[in-house]
Amino acid sequence: MTISEALKIKDEYYERSTHTEDEDFRFTEVLRFLIEETKDPKYMTELAWHYCDIKRFDLEIKYLEMAAELGDISACEELGYMWYYGQHGEQDYEKAYRYFSIGASDEMGEGSLWCKYKLADMYHHGCYVEKDDEKYRRMIEEAYEKVKNPKYTNEPFPEIAYRLAGIRTEEGKKNEALDLLYNAKTFMTQRLYYAAFWGHIEVMGRIVRSLYVLTGFNEEGFDLYDIFYLEKRPGKITFKKDDKKYTIKISEEDNAIHFDGKWYRNFSELCEKAAIDKEKLTSLYYDLYDFKEEK
Repeated sequence: MTISEALKIKDEYYERSTHTEDEDFRFTEVLRFLIEETKDPKYMTELAWHYCDIKRFDLEIKYLEMAAELGDISACEELGYMWYYGQHGEQDYEKAYRYFSIGASDEMGEGSLWCKYKLADMYHHGCYVEKDDEKYRRMIEEAYEKVKNPKYTNEPFPEIAYRLAGIRTEEGKKNEALDLLYNAKTFMTQRLYYAAFWGHIEVMGRIVRSLYVLTGFNEEGFDLYDIFYLEKRPGKITFKKDDKKYTIKISEEDNAIHFDGKWYRNFSELCEKAAIDKEKLTSLYYDLYDFKEEK
């Protein structure tokens, strides 16, 4: 097999939505061949994502570690988050610190801002390293300077702006904090419009709750994501799409949420899964209006 033949097989695999066991096996063999022949970490991370999809997390970690050792930033990010949050059941702050540090290093070009702000979090919370809030603030300030004019939705602008808003709030700079939170919410709305990933939904919740702690809640004019501030208040929230009225009901017992015949554990799960005519609410955000709370 040649490299060009292997790449052709790989491309053909992605063109099909379903695969046989033989096709899956051949795909992994092709990627192993490309790894052996090229030593390119992008094929290692590609194979790692495949093993993640089929829940072979031991092999996912193996190939991510191989890629990280060769300086692949995306692998460092994934390993850092994996160990920081214990995504596969085991939490290890030492490993998280190691991979976030590698990924954040300016020796790797600009370094990864995703790694930089999580490394700052570790100093903020004293995870593996000694707690150092001054270093945390400095690292967040530096990261914000690099991300304050984002061009793409995959940049960690809202995550970093949210943290800087917390710093500005502590400094008594309320207006600056509000600007950061409003901008973070607007940016995150765009990101969720295209992909309602649960982790980003959780960040949106933190942004919204922080925003309305500072301003107070405007019950006369709110939107879908503002419900994060209301999700612990039992009752009904109504809204419209194409002049049709919809109702979100928040349970009194456990704050579970009922919408369109289905129950959701919380508002984050609703944002991740709820849909109207098979289109997620997050992708319909700009078509939803007239939100009202009915107590």
